[in-house]
Amino acid sequence: MTEPITVRLCDAADVEVLGALEPHPNAHYARGHFDRQQTGDYLFAVAWAAGVPLGSGVLDCRAGKLQPELKSLWVYPHARRRGAARALTSFLEEEAKRLGFEEIFLRVDPQNHAAIPMYISLDYTPTGDHKLTTYEFVDPSGERYLREEMDAIYRKSLHLR
Repeated sequence: MTEPITVRLCDAADVEVLGALEPHPNAHYARGHFDRQQTGDYLFAVAWAAGVPLGSGVLDCRAGKLQPELKSLWVYPHARRRGAARALTSFLEEEAKRLGFEEIFLRVDPQNHAAIPMYISLDYTPTGDHKLTTYEFVDPSGERYLREEMDAIYRKSLHLR
C-alpha cells in the first residue's frame, strides 16, 4: 500500500532534510526558497509521504506580469510517478485562490517532453508567449553557473475548480 501524500509549507526544520537531497551540498536551493518565503509573497511547499520528502514547488506571488507563477517544481527521482507533482501543484493552486488570484502561470522549456504533458493534464494551456529565463545551477564540482533558456508560458484559470 502506498502512503498518502501530504503537502505543506516548508518550515525551518525541513531545510536541512531537503538540503541533503540536493544534487550538491553547495547548491542551497532549499535554503534560498525558504529564506524567500519569509517575505510573505513567496510560498515554498514540500510533499511528504511516510516522513520522507517527495519533492517541492514554489508559488511566486511577487508583483509582476506572470503572477502568481508556479516555479521550481521538482520531484526527487526516488519519488517520481507517485502523484507528488500533482499534489504539489494542487496545493499551490489552492494557495493562489486563497490569496485572491484568478489564474496561475508557469514557464517550461519547450523541449521538456516529460513536463509538458503533465502540465497539460493539469489543465494548463500554452499562451503562445515565450520568455527568456536565466537559471542558476550548481554543477557536481560545486561551481555555480547561469544558463539561459527561452521558456514557453502556460496558464490556468483558477475558476475551473
